[in-house]
Amino acid sequence: MRLINSFKPIEVKPDYPYPFGYKTCWYAIKNETTQSVIEKMKLQTVSESNWEDGIGRVCNSENCVFVSPLIDGYILIIGITPDDEHSNLKKHSLHFSELQYFGTHRVTEYNAWAKYKDGKIIRGYCYIGDRHEVTWCEGDITLEEVLLGFGKFPRSNDELLSENFDFENLPDEEDVLAIAKAWGVDTTFENKTHEKGTGFICKFLE
Repeated sequence: MRLINSFKPIEVKPDYPYPFGYKTCWYAIKNETTQSVIEKMKLQTVSESNWEDGIGRVCNSENCVFVSPLIDGYILIIGITPDDEHSNLKKHSLHFSELQYFGTHRVTEYNAWAKYKDGKIIRGYCYIGDRHEVTWCEGDITLEEVLLGFGKFPRSNDELLSENFDFENLPDEEDVLAIAKAWGVDTTFENKTHEKGTGFICKFLE
């Protein structure tokens, strides 16, 4: 297990939100504070950190996450483990009025997004390219997905095996970032002015 480098001081000088989203999994939690998210998720604070240093460290570690300050009405937890079985998603969603999940990984072509409200699944979708499988498709397609053209994506493995299926109609990492933006937070942080701030590097206690 790779640990956070304890020999280089963690930068705590506030900075602007740092772009992320590729080869990363994250939660977006609505209408909460950073501290309430840390408490409800049973996280142990390792250190205060600014955006760039925090994201850079957790994206190169397997044991820590970066919990952001409030941005556009959401707290972000960046660097979580891909939730292939969705068990953690269901458990964590019970604590919040709205929890969103997003994941990308170029090597496995893992592309996933989900939204829960009050612990109930609204929408969940996952396609893993190296397995050529739709591993999750639950709930009605949301309006935001329709507007982004996601209706073309396969909803089952039977569709993938169909002779008429167009293999141009598969999700990729750009689609994950697009639905994250449509549902609330643009992780490229383009075309919008944000304040400087700091979050926390944390680790899960359970």
